[in-house]
Amino acid sequence: MSVVWLCTHLAVYGVRHDFERLPLEYVALQIALPALLGAGSLLLAMAPGKLGLGLGALIVTSLAVLGPLSFWLFAIGLRPPSPVASGGNFWLTSLVCLDLTLAWAAAPLLLAAWTLRRAFAAGAGWRSTLLGAAIGLLSGAAINLHCPNVDRAHLLVGHGVPIIVAALVGGLVVSRWARA
Repeated sequence: MSVVWLCTHLAVYGVRHDFERLPLEYVALQIALPALLGAGSLLLAMAPGKLGLGLGALIVTSLAVLGPLSFWLFAIGLRPPSPVASGGNFWLTSLVCLDLTLAWAAAPLLLAAWTLRRAFAAGAGWRSTLLGAAIGLLSGAAINLHCPNVDRAHLLVGHGVPIIVAALVGGLVVSRWARA
């Protein structure tokens, strides 16, 4: 349902107009990697592990922190694929993307909280944080498929902050419902 939610929004809002001109490096690090990290994080958050108690705390906590951090590091370190447009209203455009990305993450987070009631017997806090990070990363990949703004500050505020918010919502809210 969550994948359908994201794909529907992309169908409604559209894919960025410059997608075919983007360098492979940008597509790999700003779209494919967050999507793969999100999907992998989702699988690891849900993995039963030994005795059905989930994977080890080191794996879960590391990925819950490093997944969102990687998005930020690549946004800072990656050379913009095209000249950054000067002018415009930075805060307005960033808040539009922030709102979209949060909306794209909200429904999957709510669905996860509802379907995972009392599902985590151990490590509910970090597993839920990883789940939130996974949903945030998938939403971040989706907004990068839509938004053509390549300004580093825009990527951090408009696309990266919602990933952190989704991870925090996972850890602070979803964990209360997912705890067995």
